Amino acid sequence: MYSAASIPEDAGKVFSSMGHRDLISWNSIMVCYAENRKCTDALKIFNHICYGIKVIDHVTFTIAIGACADPEFVSLGKARKVFQTLPRRDEVTWNALIGGHADNEEAEKAIEAFKLMREQSMGISYITIANVLGACTTLAVLEEGQQLHGLAVKLGLDSDPFVANATMDMYGKCGEIEDALRTIGQPIDRSRLSWNILISSFAKHGHFEKAIKTFHEMQELGVKPDQVTFVSLLSACSHGGLVEEGLRYYYSMTKEFNIPPRIAHCVCMIDLLGRSGRLTEAETFIKEMPIPPSDFVWRSLLAACKVHGNPELGRKAAENLIALDPSDDSAYVLYSNVCSTSGRWGDAENVRSQMGSRKVQKQPACSWVKLKNQVSSFGVGDNSHPQSPEIYKKLDELKKRIIEAGYVPDTSYALQDTDEEQKEHNLWNHSERLALAFALINTPEGSTLKVFKNLRVCGDCHSVFKFVSGILGRKIILRDAFRFHHFAGGNCSCSDYW
Repeated sequence: MYSAASIPEDAGKVFSSMGHRDLISWNSIMVCYAENRKCTDALKIFNHICYGIKVIDHVTFTIAIGACADPEFVSLGKARKVFQTLPRRDEVTWNALIGGHADNEEAEKAIEAFKLMREQSMGISYITIANVLGACTTLAVLEEGQQLHGLAVKLGLDSDPFVANATMDMYGKCGEIEDALRTIGQPIDRSRLSWNILISSFAKHGHFEKAIKTFHEMQELGVKPDQVTFVSLLSACSHGGLVEEGLRYYYSMTKEFNIPPRIAHCVCMIDLLGRSGRLTEAETFIKEMPIPPSDFVWRSLLAACKVHGNPELGRKAAENLIALDPSDDSAYVLYSNVCSTSGRWGDAENVRSQMGSRKVQKQPACSWVKLKNQVSSFGVGDNSHPQSPEIYKKLDELKKRIIEAGYVPDTSYALQDTDEEQKEHNLWNHSERLALAFALINTPEGSTLKVFKNLRVCGDCHSVFKFVSGILGRKIILRDAFRFHHFAGGNCSCSDYW
């Protein structure tokens, strides 16, 4: 009871007062510590079981592996060592290892462990499928996710709520919103988690009105929203430019639903106000927040200052962000971009110099395309790909065609102090354009193209993708660090507000 209420200290007192403790008691207190993020204490209990009472079972090992998977241990080295010492590995221990990799953002290793598990002819449960689907979602690898969905159907596990929700989340985050909708159950049968995933999927794919409609529909059916629901809802309002609606939902969250605001909600509100240019209100909101602002808050405000050209407020945001984490490359890069956009080239150069003196490395932009189980990735101005000559030839062809159709380069997105010709050249070296050209060369006419990028797509690249979708009659899905953009017929699902 104390464990479920997240009071491990009191659970520990009860355990200490017990006159007799069997293995079930020891395992129970270890679970309590592990589930309440006191994993060092859980492993101390594990050591005492091993070397003290010297009675152990597979449950003990499973709990220990789960405790080792906690982020406080950075990697899964300890968990793997425990796993490798087991004389017999069953379905439970394999699931613990796979889940640990998935929870620690080691998605590739989770998928590799699953393949090894299958080679050992282990039984596959709903836990296995849900964990590996989560790994596929992290990597946005649709083909593997589809294969897992097929396996779940074959094993009769697809109707399990954990698998169904994981499947829907996978399709939504891999760009297949229609498939996500096909996997969700009837409204009357949906859990709150299912509703939350649906709202989040609509928000990420630019269906903002549908996200809001879904929010009201779940309430009509008697499902109460939680704090996760409001994160997705506020995110939808932010990306859709629905400022007044977002403000109304934020205040109703606390007054009507008694949900205290968390940092994720506050970030959404700063994003909502910042995107719409209401920077003074955003600054006031930060001052009045019921919780201390995090790096996400200042980063969101700084990004808004870049979009709306407010270097003074941008400087304040950058200073606060750097104070929280001097090694955060985004603080320097975003503020440098704010200065460059405002024509303050000297200030931009000073910021870059600070990065150098503090040995802060900028995260490089990278875009990729997956075709036939092969991932091809591209950096800015990349010439390493075997098809580079064909890629740049295709880019030249696209440039001529979209210029004829009315495209005019927006060199404000070229953040170097050079002449206009060089700025235009730099824009055409952006990684997402290289990935787009590669996809066009290697896919059949009429098929939908999918491009992924690790950072936010720049405004000029966004314009290029719109023109290309119109001229070639191709649907293009671009997933950047924040959301999906669906291009078709010269338009984008975001309506140029993102």
